[in-house]
Amino acid sequence: MIIYNAKLNNNLCSIKTRGKIIEKICENTNKGDFDAKGNTIIPGLIDIHTHGIGGVDTMDCNFETLCKVYAENGTTCVLPTSMTLGTGSLKNACNAKTDFEGAEILGIHLEGPYISLKRKGAQNEKYIKNPSVDEFREFNNVKMITIAPEKQGSMEFIEEASKNCVVSLGHTDCDYDTADKAIKQGANCVTHLFNAMPPLHHRDASLIGAAFDNNIYVQLICDGLHICESMVKIVYKLFSDERVILISDSLSCATLPDGKYKSGGLDVYLKNGEARLENGTLAGSTFTLWQCVKKAVEFGIPFNSAVKTATETPANLLGIKKGKIAEGYDADLLVIDNNFNILNVIIGGKFFK
Repeated sequence: MIIYNAKLNNNLCSIKTRGKIIEKICENTNKGDFDAKGNTIIPGLIDIHTHGIGGVDTMDCNFETLCKVYAENGTTCVLPTSMTLGTGSLKNACNAKTDFEGAEILGIHLEGPYISLKRKGAQNEKYIKNPSVDEFREFNNVKMITIAPEKQGSMEFIEEASKNCVVSLGHTDCDYDTADKAIKQGANCVTHLFNAMPPLHHRDASLIGAAFDNNIYVQLICDGLHICESMVKIVYKLFSDERVILISDSLSCATLPDGKYKSGGLDVYLKNGEARLENGTLAGSTFTLWQCVKKAVEFGIPFNSAVKTATETPANLLGIKKGKIAEGYDADLLVIDNNFNILNVIIGGKFFK
């Protein structure tokens, strides 16, 4: 397929794909198979932290519907993210069929159950436990796991788990030294920076300072609610678009109207775009990843940098040839207009939308 009249970095070009791969990028030919009509083309979005969308939860294991709805909203690659639940429920999610039309599922992100009781957030404390290497080996298809490094046995677990998946530190009450040690054991990411962890203090840099000193990746929920505008800009200054990864952390109620929903077996109340537990605890977001990108731009982050943190940077963390419009990379692409509306979604060289 040849896509022409596509605006890439403010220049019109033609993009030739062969199968699922971008084969060549060249000067605009003004002819081909698809006319982008001068609209902007960017890589498909990669969401490494999302619990669901459109009324479907990761733990429902209805990945056929999830793949479709994610793709409709511009996410072409995804790590469906679990909640802290029982071993049986987690195994079901890890063993479920994931090869469906739409967004490509690279694996599961286990958010818990090896997390801090104090910093559990909207996770179900009934299932929180200490990490177990033997139990973890029973989970298939895990691409990322969130863990609190202060838990008993965490350092040994991190060293072992990091051989096969990304270990992200989060839902934790750890101090700087513990975080630093965990990073040196193999952890290389922080789960939803600032949320469900000690704050950055001028006499105690905490996990946030350890992440900065060790130059690891940090996930950021850019919905304007979990993180304020000023802090978003500060994080970009500290970590740059090479290490900041935008995530949606969306719940199943994302894209749905106000009402009462379920997440991880807990009641979640959605009102005016905010999803909270009955006690007022802020749960996940109701944003899609594309909405997070647009919010970052609204906050003053340059467009290309905002896009990079939802495409190329998460791809680099996962070690995959996605998230970049370059020869040899997967042909996952979005065509957007000047108002940031998604016009077309291309996944693996084929039109989804």
